Amino acid sequence: MIDLESPTHFAMLMMLKNQYQSSIHKKDSSDVSDSSSGEEDYRTNSKSLQKFFVGLSEDFTCSICYELFEKPIVLPCSHNFCKGCLVSMVGSNSSFSCPLCRKDIHLTNKGIDGLQVNTFLVQTIEKIKQANVFVPKFCDDCTSKKVSRKCETCTILLCKRCESSHVSKNATHKTVSTDSFNTDFNIETHLEKESDLDPPIYIQFSISRSQCVSLFQNWISSLWFAPSDLKANHSIRYIKPIYIPYWMYEAHTTTKYGAQFSSSTSLSPTSSSLLSTSHPKFDNMTWSHKVNIVSNRYRFATISNTKLIDKDLLAQVQAWEVSNIPSVEQALPPNPKVQALAFLVDETTGWKKVAESRIKQKDREVCERRIKAGSGVNGIAKDIFIETSISRVASQKVFLPVYFVKYIYNSNSYTVIVNAQNSKIVGHRPYAQGLSTMLRMFKPNSN
Repeated sequence: MIDLESPTHFAMLMMLKNQYQSSIHKKDSSDVSDSSSGEEDYRTNSKSLQKFFVGLSEDFTCSICYELFEKPIVLPCSHNFCKGCLVSMVGSNSSFSCPLCRKDIHLTNKGIDGLQVNTFLVQTIEKIKQANVFVPKFCDDCTSKKVSRKCETCTILLCKRCESSHVSKNATHKTVSTDSFNTDFNIETHLEKESDLDPPIYIQFSISRSQCVSLFQNWISSLWFAPSDLKANHSIRYIKPIYIPYWMYEAHTTTKYGAQFSSSTSLSPTSSSLLSTSHPKFDNMTWSHKVNIVSNRYRFATISNTKLIDKDLLAQVQAWEVSNIPSVEQALPPNPKVQALAFLVDETTGWKKVAESRIKQKDREVCERRIKAGSGVNGIAKDIFIETSISRVASQKVFLPVYFVKYIYNSNSYTVIVNAQNSKIVGHRPYAQGLSTMLRMFKPNSN
């Protein structure tokens, strides 16, 4: 933790800033981007400034949310935390323990509002944010030159030279100027409506950003057939917490199902274990007709905004079970620092296009297993019918917390998504040299 009364950090900041500006004045505009003349000075000063800002930002980071302090509150034990983080952590309690030193903190009737705002820290962080404009971004490919373009397809930052090479290898990728974007997550977010009679439920983050880093590193270490230097030479570009919107449907079904059953052993065990509709020996067998009517209840969640999820990861993310959903009355408010994606699919479309057919398919599979079990070990069934009707449907907006992790290895960008409720991970990964070609040989042709 740095001494907030000491101007050392800001004196160093101004020194580095002046060095950087002086080096700029000694060169023409081409020197800043791709010219090799004087490039070592540029890289040295820029990377020193970048390294300094990384360290400085860590010193002013809340240990609860791992972000720069926002409305910092100083506790009687002198530790600082974001006001929003404390409000979420304390809730309606009248006392709590400091997350760092475990000292008991007793609140007045004003709650967190009764604690002191660290105004000096507020001003300091604002200065850090303003001075951050002097920190140049570096190319994710060559890692040494100033960024001028961004590939929107794979979300990596590129210098002019690397952009040309990247586009020549990936003709369908779209690149944009750095002036046209502010963040990797320039996305439409969910807007709460005060008049919303059916408010969404936000599932709480069960893992912190630091725990996410540990999970990610363990995932990297566990990958089979990965390059031998992946663990040592990958770099995390960012870890971004996001709320993914889901429509959660609860459907009540009434299903009539049945079949003609025979317990004859005249057929082979292999064929008798199958659900059949025809067989040459069926006419000589004795059949009994059975019909059942059952009611079931199913839950199915479908993602309502897939813009940030790569197509080849979507099926894996959709397979995550969204469970342990609190009631509206028990649900806690969302983390105010985390973006919640907008609902791009309405309730009716989500039901008709996805959920209804999936629930009916699930119900059919349940009934088929019952029919198979009802036919006995050596029995068979024919003329199978399953008729499912939906008697009632309820829906609820739910937000699942996740972390989007972008990492770089061997000048390539990879995406990993960490489920912040149950710690499950899906993502892209590199393979050892030569193995990628072999895997492509065995990949089925999509045509």
